[in-house]
Amino acid sequence: MKLNRQLEQEQASYVNHSYLIDCSLGSNPFGCPDISAEATHSFIEDIDQYYSFHHYAEIAYLTSCYLGVDSRHLTFTNGSLGALELIFNKLIDAKSRSMIGIGPQFVEGVSEFIQIGGHYQAIDMFRYPCEHSLFAALEAKVQKEKPSLVYIDNPNNPTGRIYDKSHLISLCQVCEKAGSILIIDEVYGEFLQPEQSMSSETLWYSNLLVLRSFSKGLGLAGVRLGYILSSPKLTPFVQSAVTVFAPSLPALKIACHILPKAQAFVADNLLKTERFKKQMVKLCKQCGFDVVPSSDHTPIMLLHMPMIDVAKRLEELNIRTCSGEHFSITCQQVDEQYARVRIVGNDRDLDQIRLRLESL
Repeated sequence: MKLNRQLEQEQASYVNHSYLIDCSLGSNPFGCPDISAEATHSFIEDIDQYYSFHHYAEIAYLTSCYLGVDSRHLTFTNGSLGALELIFNKLIDAKSRSMIGIGPQFVEGVSEFIQIGGHYQAIDMFRYPCEHSLFAALEAKVQKEKPSLVYIDNPNNPTGRIYDKSHLISLCQVCEKAGSILIIDEVYGEFLQPEQSMSSETLWYSNLLVLRSFSKGLGLAGVRLGYILSSPKLTPFVQSAVTVFAPSLPALKIACHILPKAQAFVADNLLKTERFKKQMVKLCKQCGFDVVPSSDHTPIMLLHMPMIDVAKRLEELNIRTCSGEHFSITCQQVDEQYARVRIVGNDRDLDQIRLRLESL
């Protein structure tokens, strides 16, 4: 065929035929629950006022119905990070700020703890061949050092791994004997099955705090709303420490609007999460990436490729991720050879991920 061979060469152009696929943040890839225009208008009514107790009582009641917990032991905060700041800065004795976790883990919480003078140590999950030996090592360290706090994110951020509840209960018992408060951060808790959550265990363990959020599975990252489930013993201390008039009135109204239909929204998201997660894991493995063990039911995963700056390489393909370097203070092994990736939420982006990865 008599073709113009000049077209085989790269053509100079200022037009970018690609677009950015942002897989870097942990926001919900499927968006938020449907909110009507009429409801949206009601969110800014009384914007000149602080919330009154009936607003707080309503969200506590609706959340208790949604999770099946006692509304008396719920404390609402400005996001789950706001909950961690409350615990770090006010709940524990400033002279006893020590914390042990499993790394890698949610780095913003750890950074906040270190910045206020806390002493943080992590058990490296990569050093242990199974979850049983990992938790055995953690329990031994807690028994020996008796830290003021033990911090576990479940599901784990950045790997998307879900820990077995039996190990968390055993750890809770060890922490109770050691005089340590156990924080279970369930910010990705909507991606757990109800029987995997520790939320109901706060009634039985006096040293347990469980953190939840409206940002991830419930799709309301922009309203900055989280909450703490606390044991009856810890509840008075937590509620005394919370900042007055936090969170905002619009945040409470939006959350109250979506909670009655939250279970159906979450159930639909779980099905879609599993489908997209399995396909993205398969694509990444086919293109030479190692995927750190992760649950099919969580929207995040940790990729690894030796001798490659993974986030930088993917950015060249217009796929934005979170570099493993971000988590290095919680696990030194996790460096630029790793990247956390959040799944995409539609078939168009999934196909683009496939095409771009195949070009590697």
